[in-house]
Amino acid sequence: MAIAELTTRETVSTSAIEGVTLDPDEVMSSIMRHLGLGASQEKEDRLNAAARGMIDVLADSTQNLGPLTLERLFAWHHAMFPSGRSGLSLILVGMLRGEEPMQVLSGPIGRERVHYEAPPRDRLDTEMDRFLAWFDGPQKLSNALRACLAHLWFETLHPFEDGNGRLGRAIFDLALAQGAKFHSERISRLWAVSPVLLKRRKDYYSHLERAQKGDLDITDWLVWSAGTVEQACNEARACIERVVQISHFWTRNREAPLSQRQRRLIEMALAPNDPEDGWLTAKRAARQTKVGRVTASRDLTRLEELGVIERDPSVAGRSTRYRVRLGDAKALRLVDDLKWG
Repeated sequence: MAIAELTTRETVSTSAIEGVTLDPDEVMSSIMRHLGLGASQEKEDRLNAAARGMIDVLADSTQNLGPLTLERLFAWHHAMFPSGRSGLSLILVGMLRGEEPMQVLSGPIGRERVHYEAPPRDRLDTEMDRFLAWFDGPQKLSNALRACLAHLWFETLHPFEDGNGRLGRAIFDLALAQGAKFHSERISRLWAVSPVLLKRRKDYYSHLERAQKGDLDITDWLVWSAGTVEQACNEARACIERVVQISHFWTRNREAPLSQRQRRLIEMALAPNDPEDGWLTAKRAARQTKVGRVTASRDLTRLEELGVIERDPSVAGRSTRYRVRLGDAKALRLVDDLKWG
């Protein structure tokens, strides 16, 4: 479940950075079915082909630790743009960009701001050969710094008409996976970098732009992006620890005499990624289970008596709220044990 959660976060966030909105529940269902965990076929069927392609790209970037080649990048690009269009516009798919200058722009039409102009097309083939030879060659950098440099280098080349950001973050993933040196369909991701980049999107673009326009001193970019990797690993650790806690909770309470409605309340409280969003109140419980507030209050009192939930001692009266008693989190040795150097 932790791998499915982290992969869902990565898929939704890497798309959101580019302004593409995906439904997390639909993405989660598709990923869980791929992992053999069982999920709603109906939710998965609502995903469009481009979203499924993005899931496939991110799976390949962490499960296939083979070399990065032009053919592999072309396959990723095809998967991301199966219709041959970006929005309503036809684009070159599965091939490097055309002769038109490649500019990174922002702002309204007619008043665009040029943030960066990529190398011209007549240099692109040579530059891509250099990049791919470096990526697959011997390295003196740590694996985290290699991932940060690879992302910057690819974004600087901007070799495709569209999708460069998502492809660059998939390359980030591939470099980290190669550094972690594990290969499994079930255990293929112990980080999710894009959610951190999404939260820091303004800084992300700012640091990229400065590194691309500067004097080849990319120290600031490496420091900033390496910090992003560290935060991504810490957040992944917290996600995995929470999944483990929830699993232990249900094991401890498998014989608890919970009604279907009470079980639904517990599942609702455990669903948010942030535990602070999982507080239960009588008002919220009544709304979610479609019963009166008095009945909802009785359900919460019963769950408290069973020791399943606990009251927040800092509030009382109509503000009374409860959270699930998960127990203390045990520190997991996962990410730090991997050989990143």
